[in-house]
Amino acid sequence: MTESVVSVQGLTKVYGTVTVLDGISFEVKKGEVFGLLGPNGAGKTTALECLEGIRQPDGGLLRVDGCNPQSDIKKLRQILGVQLQSSSLPEVIHPGVAMALICAWHGLPPRYDLLSVP
Repeated sequence: MTESVVSVQGLTKVYGTVTVLDGISFEVKKGEVFGLLGPNGAGKTTALECLEGIRQPDGGLLRVDGCNPQSDIKKLRQILGVQLQSSSLPEVIHPGVAMALICAWHGLPPRYDLLSVP
């Protein structure tokens, strides 16, 4: 049996009186390519934000490589890479400054050698 790297069971999320996610469940096995599809407003971004630990779900059980995104956020950030819908870094930012900032988010030393041109 192939191990699940993402497991979502009964995920619910409510904003006021609007239920955005109503008990959705899915699994992604190691090596699978998975797409989350639906029309605007279907809850795709909300579901991913819950898996990323950015948003608190109202119900359900979530696991990303064995981590609970709400309680294991430090471990989750070590194993999960996320590209948000829009970037907030200014266009004129120096690459070294961008690297220092991103490495600081992850508690890693910057690798300025990766920016040098041979």
